[in-house]
Amino acid sequence: MNNCPEALANEPMLERLVHELVERHGCHTVVLYGSRALGMATAESDWDMLGIRAEGEATRDARLVDGVFFDAFIVPEKNVVDAGANYLHVRGGIAVLDPRGLGARLLEDAAAALASPPKGLPEAEIAARRAWCQKMLGRIRRGGPADVEAHYRRTWLLFDLLELYFVFRGRHFLGPKESFRWLLSEDAPAHAAFSAALAPGAPVEAIEALVELVLSA
Repeated sequence: MNNCPEALANEPMLERLVHELVERHGCHTVVLYGSRALGMATAESDWDMLGIRAEGEATRDARLVDGVFFDAFIVPEKNVVDAGANYLHVRGGIAVLDPRGLGARLLEDAAAALASPPKGLPEAEIAARRAWCQKMLGRIRRGGPADVEAHYRRTWLLFDLLELYFVFRGRHFLGPKESFRWLLSEDAPAHAAFSAALAPGAPVEAIEALVELVLSA
């Protein structure tokens, strides 16, 4: 396979999955990304892949294969041309099948997009999202032990706060795993605030402190 590091060059599962993308979906280019490509995988880690084919609808092939999750996005060529900013999730990936160099170009475009600041939201939208955080927090405060809607809003707010932390600071949001790793090394107080608020049974005060921190940008 093209450009595979030695650790993956003779990996039977990788060869099998690439073959399936070629035979089942007509892909001519396959990019492996995520922990398997970054060298941080365990035996249980997902096989995250992007398959590119000449044409057809974008689709997804996600299933368990021999007890390990296989998650592949299949897209037509037109979706990836000059579209690196839409594929930041493949950053650091490996073009394991790339006869035309399309995978390598996509990875270069994604790296370039990541090196540039993200496109900012309009001020009105930023203000609306800040107000939404306060509204959700107020609804959570009013909820009692049996208020299922308040519990739902608590989960909703906690889920969105991680991405909002990065949005409000003009940084790319790269998903939970990388975001928490970045916070641990670059903003330890924020990492601690998220840890406290996300802990099972965390008090409302921990969520209030996290909202205050996220909105402090």
